[in-house]
Amino acid sequence: AVVSTQSTGGETGGFSQKTMSHLRIVDASPGTVKFRLNVEKGDGNLYGTMHGGMGASLVDLCSSVAILSKCSRWGISTDMQISYLKGAPVGSEIEIVGQCDKAGKTLAFSSCQIFNEKGDLLLKGQHTKYMGTPHVELDMTE
Repeated sequence: AVVSTQSTGGETGGFSQKTMSHLRIVDASPGTVKFRLNVEKGDGNLYGTMHGGMGASLVDLCSSVAILSKCSRWGISTDMQISYLKGAPVGSEIEIVGQCDKAGKTLAFSSCQIFNEKGDLLLKGQHTKYMGTPHVELDMTE
């Protein structure tokens, strides 16, 4: 499945569109979504590994989709904390797990982990979102 978002005003996701263009959903249940991504040259840094900004974008996007899968609201980021543990080489495949830890009336708390092909933890993040925004449609079709 591929991920595509559209706001109630009919506009597409903008910045997230580039990240989503090669992000694949491999498993999903309410509150948990697993993704796979091939780290492409354009995702890399000068050292031949995935750029930290790409990792931060994945935490933002994948944890947001996990929240959306649970409560049908996208929200606005208020805080993100990310720990980079190990690099993902350009050309490798990574697995990203987004988890909605708690979704309340005004705040949602989520987490995200990124693993390499061996199952080693590469990056972990926590993400808080303000949830007073309108509902959005989530298209998770093939």
